[in-house]
Amino acid sequence: MSQNWGMDPTFEGTCAFRMMPYDELADAPSSARLREVDPSQLQAEYAWVHPTDGPQRGVLLIGGPEEGATEVTAAWADSWHQKPGLMVMAGERLGGTVTLEATYADDWRWQVELAGLDGDSPTMTMRNVVPASALEALPPDAPAIEAGPYDVMVARWTRTP
Repeated sequence: MSQNWGMDPTFEGTCAFRMMPYDELADAPSSARLREVDPSQLQAEYAWVHPTDGPQRGVLLIGGPEEGATEVTAAWADSWHQKPGLMVMAGERLGGTVTLEATYADDWRWQVELAGLDGDSPTMTMRNVVPASALEALPPDAPAIEAGPYDVMVARWTRTP
């Protein structure tokens, strides 16, 4: 994943969050630090602010791909989304973009996309994928939602000097 960033570059920006697909995304300050463990491994640490619960932190440790391949694996922890254990994710790296996915709670899925890793303005988008089975369990007076992915968090950062 070698990006030639130098030692531990830091990034500042915003992270928008929403709980449900019908909620508005709420912007708040965010920061990130991207560390190359070796050319095929990356540690992405980030901080964000939940609109009600305040400051939060997370980390993704991404490994791969093997020479000539695109497959990667990752371990993810987040003080609000993913605790107390780690979520193990799988995906691919194509150029400066890493896409990851994991299944949880039977047939729900969580997706993370890190893009712009080959530049000075990376982004991170996290998506919750609502299964069709969840729609059957909604009460009749619940707001309408569709099965499929929706953005839960959208972080945009710029490298700090």
